[in-house]
Amino acid sequence: MSEHEFNQAADAAKAAGEASVRHAQDMMGTAQSMMDPSKMTETFRAMTQKSMEQSKEAYARMKSAADDATKTLETTMESAHQGSLSLSKKAIDAMRSNAEAGFQHMEKMMSAKSFAEVIEMQTSYLRKQVELATDQTKDLQSLAQQVAQELMKPGREAFQKAADSAKSL
Repeated sequence: MSEHEFNQAADAAKAAGEASVRHAQDMMGTAQSMMDPSKMTETFRAMTQKSMEQSKEAYARMKSAADDATKTLETTMESAHQGSLSLSKKAIDAMRSNAEAGFQHMEKMMSAKSFAEVIEMQTSYLRKQVELATDQTKDLQSLAQQVAQELMKPGREAFQKAADSAKSL
């Protein structure tokens, strides 16, 4: 190896050593800046602030969902109450109508002059009662279906709102 080649190798080794030292110094500077209390405080403050913002957003979403659920429950309970009142009123009207028809039938039966007339009155009364019971059952069934639809409406709307909200995320 010539003196010139030796000098070049020495210069290259020296340059590599200096680069390693600079790299080590840069790493130390970065480590020191990370260990710098003022910068650590800033970093910690920024992380804490971001965490607080995320917590506030999560709380707002949770509160909104709880408020929506409460409104849905209140609406459902009001619908159930109103539906129950409607069904009860319809049932009471049917019982009153049936009782009145029964009393009228008894009065007619008292005026019967023969056993054949009693049989005819009884047959006519039973036929009318079966028809009336069928109509009353249809009315109650229709009302019960309406009540069920009204009862389910707030829940369906809340579910649809939640599904739409989930799609937008």
